[in-house]
Amino acid sequence: MKTTTVAPTLSLLAALLLALSLGLACGDDDGGSTTGTTGTTGTTGDGDTLSGYFTDLQRIFEDAEDATNEAEGPLNETSSGAPLDVRLSALDTYLAEIDAIFNEAIGQLESLSIPAATADDHQDFINGVSVSVTVGSALRNDLTGITTDEQLDDRLARFDSDIDAAVDKADAACLALQEIADTEEIAIDLDCED
Repeated sequence: MKTTTVAPTLSLLAALLLALSLGLACGDDDGGSTTGTTGTTGTTGDGDTLSGYFTDLQRIFEDAEDATNEAEGPLNETSSGAPLDVRLSALDTYLAEIDAIFNEAIGQLESLSIPAATADDHQDFINGVSVSVTVGSALRNDLTGITTDEQLDDRLARFDSDIDAAVDKADAACLALQEIADTEEIAIDLDCED
């Protein structure tokens, strides 16, 4: 019973982490040609701006994936048969780390100047990640009141339901960004969930 409830939640979190990795990629600003200092357009207004933007997306995605895998490790190592307080502690630690990563990503996304062609989808992605932060924080806050396996199962089921819309929004934005890259013949793979 416990394993079946926790496993889908972890799968949803993994999907959200994938979306987050894209967010971290969008948030990289190394001073290159992909960003300007004001507005929502890049500095050159041509294909080089889009190409650089998507190159940064892919490069940072790979780094972010490593970081999220590291954060996930201790939670995955916690046995479903471990005492409830041990599982709650592992989940709390994991959610705290993810919360920090997501909030950093949102800050980077909000301060980034982006090519005009990606602006709407970029904002949709930020909105999806922002909702996920709220949902994850609510779950983390509720962990302190959980005293039985049944309460944990119920709360994780509610989390699954609450997070679906955020994951769908972030995934749709990722796919839209990938479509822009494909249309512009920019050879990157954002590895979006579909």
